[in-house]
Amino acid sequence: APAAAPEPQAPQPQTPAAPQRPATSSWRSSPNDDLVRQAERVRQPAAGGVTTSGLPRRVPRANLVPGTAQQQSHQSGPAVSRAPDDVRGRLTNLRRGIAQGRQAGNNQTGSYPRPTHQQER
Repeated sequence: APAAAPEPQAPQPQTPAAPQRPATSSWRSSPNDDLVRQAERVRQPAAGGVTTSGLPRRVPRANLVPGTAQQQSHQSGPAVSRAPDDVRGRLTNLRRGIAQGRQAGNNQTGSYPRPTHQQER
């Protein structure tokens, strides 16, 4: 029994200490912290002097944050199928929508007078 008592006491101080460190470090840091620090470095953009009109002269590629351009190139919009049947279906739906819009527009002009060229100005 005396040997069992020191073993639970030794892990108990380590157990509360271990969760406190990750809790505070995870609370104060995130995976994007490095990017935020890099962005703060270029908050004041580098200027290559002043033009004759008093505007700052641009320095190409001086304000880039490393790693951000590669991340953006991997992100792309939703993948749209380019299969002929899918394209045909989308174009058919577009044509139907245009026809429905034209029909709806023609039905409304029957109850309202059609604007003339003079009224549109």
